[in-house]
Amino acid sequence: MKYDKLTIMGLPKKFKVYYALDYLYSGCQLPDNPDDIIYDEWPADGDEGEDAMMVYEYNKSATGVYVAYNENVHALSLELSPWASDADVSLYVKLVNAVLKKHPRAKLYAQYDILKGLTEEDEKKMIADRQSYVKRLLKTKDGFTMEGLFHGFTLKVAHLRLAPTLDIQARDLRQMFADMQWEKD
Repeated sequence: MKYDKLTIMGLPKKFKVYYALDYLYSGCQLPDNPDDIIYDEWPADGDEGEDAMMVYEYNKSATGVYVAYNENVHALSLELSPWASDADVSLYVKLVNAVLKKHPRAKLYAQYDILKGLTEEDEKKMIADRQSYVKRLLKTKDGFTMEGLFHGFTLKVAHLRLAPTLDIQARDLRQMFADMQWEKD
């Protein structure tokens, strides 16, 4: 999928991955009122020499965004799951652009291509990629497993509720999957 793995190179030595989330808020710091916090993170396992975290948006994210900072090369890597919700894609784009805005000397790489940032058009293409991925899996009539932030589930396509079109069925499934992550047990 297009732009599902990006790297931001040339970040300053003092950069800390856990403060990257603050860039999404005005003034580059978390709001004082906990009710105003929209995005959050938790530490994740990274490779040796990396600080990693999962970033997500409350009540909307399905998979979150994996973010890892390698102190040796001063590079921030971001990954987006094929199961990502529209909110996850939006968060991914916002986070990439916020880091680039805060550190204008840094460069954004999509494999070997250098990008200036991610646009609204890129965001729409990334959402469409994820929609078509789910549609392609629904056409196979086999089962598949969706891995999310808090829950994953395996489903059989034959057991799904039918919809007038495959587009609607894929959209509904993606939305249901995101909603499932935030259901209270």
